[in-house]
Amino acid sequence: MKKYSWLISKYLLQNILPYFIFTWLLLSVILFVQQASRYADIFFSVNIPKSLVWQLTFALIPNVIAFTAPMAILIGVIIGLSKMQGDSELIAIRASGVGNLQIALPIIILGLLLSFFAFFINLKGVPLASNIVRNIALQTALYKLASPIEPGVFNTEIGGYTIYVKTGDKIDGDWENIFIYREDQKNNEMRLITAKNGKIDSTLEKDREVAELVLQNAVSTTLPLNPKSEIKGKTASENIGEIRFAIKTKRDDIVKKLTQSQETQEELGLSELAKLANAADGKENTEARILWQRRLLLSVTPLIFALLGTVLVLRFNRGGRGFGIFLALVSLIGYYVVTLFGEQLARTGRINILLAGFLPVLISVLAIFWFSLSTRVFKRNLFEPLKGFLKSLNQSEGEKVSKSNFYIDLTTGIRDFDIILNFLKYFFLTLGFLTAIYLIFTTFEMWKFAGTAPNGISLLVKYLFYLIPFIYIQLAPSAVMIATLATFVIKSRQNEIVTWTAAGQSVYRLLLPCFVLMIFLGILNWGIQEFVAPKTNQKQDTIRAQIRNKGILAQKEGKYWVANQNRIYSFDKAEKQSGSNSKVQNLTVYEFSNDNQRLAAIYKTPDAIWQANKIVLTETEKTVVNNQVLETQNLADFEFAETENPFNNLNQKPSYLTSSETKTQMLEAESETEARNLEIALQKKYTTPLLPFIIALFTAPFALSLSRKGKVITVGYAVGLWLVFMGISSGFEQAGLSGNIFPKLAVWTPLFLFSMIGIYLFSKVKT
Repeated sequence: MKKYSWLISKYLLQNILPYFIFTWLLLSVILFVQQASRYADIFFSVNIPKSLVWQLTFALIPNVIAFTAPMAILIGVIIGLSKMQGDSELIAIRASGVGNLQIALPIIILGLLLSFFAFFINLKGVPLASNIVRNIALQTALYKLASPIEPGVFNTEIGGYTIYVKTGDKIDGDWENIFIYREDQKNNEMRLITAKNGKIDSTLEKDREVAELVLQNAVSTTLPLNPKSEIKGKTASENIGEIRFAIKTKRDDIVKKLTQSQETQEELGLSELAKLANAADGKENTEARILWQRRLLLSVTPLIFALLGTVLVLRFNRGGRGFGIFLALVSLIGYYVVTLFGEQLARTGRINILLAGFLPVLISVLAIFWFSLSTRVFKRNLFEPLKGFLKSLNQSEGEKVSKSNFYIDLTTGIRDFDIILNFLKYFFLTLGFLTAIYLIFTTFEMWKFAGTAPNGISLLVKYLFYLIPFIYIQLAPSAVMIATLATFVIKSRQNEIVTWTAAGQSVYRLLLPCFVLMIFLGILNWGIQEFVAPKTNQKQDTIRAQIRNKGILAQKEGKYWVANQNRIYSFDKAEKQSGSNSKVQNLTVYEFSNDNQRLAAIYKTPDAIWQANKIVLTETEKTVVNNQVLETQNLADFEFAETENPFNNLNQKPSYLTSSETKTQMLEAESETEARNLEIALQKKYTTPLLPFIIALFTAPFALSLSRKGKVITVGYAVGLWLVFMGISSGFEQAGLSGNIFPKLAVWTPLFLFSMIGIYLFSKVKT
């Protein structure tokens, strides 16, 4: 038997590790961004201390890297070995007397090390991180309560009150032109308080916070809540000057939750989960055992995937990176589908929970033995047709030459369509792979809710379907960068660019088809953003809430509140009509004097519609407030001018809006913070059609500069460039959201900076 060669083991790991590291970083960053988006109000809040933001950042990492480590080892092994297989390096290694076991040994050791790492993360890191995230969420709520009122925003979080402040100092908490609304259903009364100045005064008494609302120059107006009710409400208006009254905030409840040690299942370690499973009954017992087994499964998955990836590649004759990525994707989807299927069977009681947890392990072990022990004849008969189809992803240069006559060269003989097809191949390959990983992670996150909800599986499928446009918009820039790097680095390595330049063709002409394609891709992305994503984002958020609510579609309760220059609108429901018209129900309009300090009139109607720069009210009850005297009259029809539709969009998320709708809502926003957030979102929407071109502008010359670098250095540079771009963009965006720089500068500065880098790199490219 030939002595084991450490040199060959080292060479094998050198081919695998770059792809493993690149994939691990790539997937971790993408899933981290997906997780961080759930806590955007914390990351981009001015009032939250930076220490909490950094704690949250590090707390999100363990769960992400524990999930992505097994995926990364499978992809790294398959792509690395597939490349060696395609270059006939594995054949040479076998010819030197090295067997498959010796080839697999360093990969098995790498898988074992990663399994130990994953076990430690699942044992200590994930529970600790979950506990930190929960505490940070509660502490963030406390900081928000320290200054609960923001000028220009209707606040409904203070027990029973709706408070609106026209202007004021958010930091000091001093307000001007205040509107307060409170309902008393028992006495059929609606009380309105307007004041020129005010603030919230908080003190601590016996370890409890006592909050008082302090108002100056206040006027109180009381009206019947429902004029048709049997209980006759009070009708009065009076000057009350300065008033102080206690309000109930949620601070005490939050402090109580912080001081209590009650932990969720996600915050428990493996031993605590085992104890809970033994002590609990019913659903709690089932969920605890499933979570315990899932953590163990994720801990051994790196070793399983290392073995599975090795035997998959070794049992195929030749295959390049494209075929390797396809194998990795199929293996990943199959493994996690089996995992989720087993958990669902366990929840419904159809199989034992222990069997459900180890079902993917058993199937993987059987697959490993099957690929290892099956004969080449059987394997070839089963997989040769599929492999022959997929080998087109890794054609040799000779095959490409035979197809050149099918493409029309434009003016110079450079294979424009060849470049475009190569770019599209890597773009869709990357996009499809990242989308699949994103969907798998989301499915794992939502499965505990969907698995127990009526029609939960069908709801989850609908949710994932409507999530795809959002995922595409998020991942398309990353896919463009990776596809550009892959296209031009590979062509440089194959000396195609040297051949083209030697034939007298300019490198600038070589890059032209890529830039033209980026323009068309930007237009496509803009179309998806404007015409598809707003509708699908609303649907996927609605379905997500329905899944988390056990299949019940929660109805939105409470009133909508909208303010403009001298009116405040309150209504129950809004419906879009033909064109830009909007119809609302149970509308109440509070009209103020020109100085916004005195309530002048109140209009109440069951139905109203905005159309043609005016609001038309039917069966209107008008109450005029004149020097503490209330005069009520009934009007058959009434209308008043309103150039902008106050019932449009209703402070919806920017992801629900088109660019024009976002701009309209930004211009109508009374809150400085809300206007700033909307302008950041608007500018990001404006960058969508240009983003692919800008990314290609600095990525393409960078890729050409890597033609003589080693594989490890090339991958390292690619990962570094991608992370730097993401980091700088996120940093500037955060600075813009916090108000440190103008929103336009926050969004466009990173793109301008990297465009200048791209132009500089262009100037250094040898043409």
